[in-house]
Amino acid sequence: MSRCLSDDALERDLAELASVAERAHLAGCAACAARHRRIRGELARITDVLRDTPEPRTRPVPARRRRWMPAPVALAAAAAVLLIWVEVAVWRAVTPVPPTMQPQEVTAILADVSAALFSVSGDPPVAAAEDPRLSLEVMAQELDHALTGGAP
Repeated sequence: MSRCLSDDALERDLAELASVAERAHLAGCAACAARHRRIRGELARITDVLRDTPEPRTRPVPARRRRWMPAPVALAAAAAVLLIWVEVAVWRAVTPVPPTMQPQEVTAILADVSAALFSVSGDPPVAAAEDPRLSLEVMAQELDHALTGGAP
């Protein structure tokens, strides 16, 4: 008696690709014929399931929303900071600083301007009104002379 057929040989017979010797063995061997029927039944069941089962429903994929793009916003912010920095650097380069101006004078002028701008009554403080050297007009004239190069 010859050896029984492998599962691959039985599948070749089901696909009608078996050799003459394999078909002859299958016709004479009860064990191979039983395995052949079992494999054919399994393939028939698989075919039925694939044919009769409806395809799964697919859900539509929602369109991707455009999210906030931090890279362009960061780039725009960096460009704005760079532009401001360049403007300040250019402004400082073209604005002459008077050599006669002392830090104390600048502080006094800025204090008077601040007091005038942020006072409740709109009047300069009393100390400035009493001292004629500290009046805004005198300080403005000094600043003007310092910037234009004239004598105060």
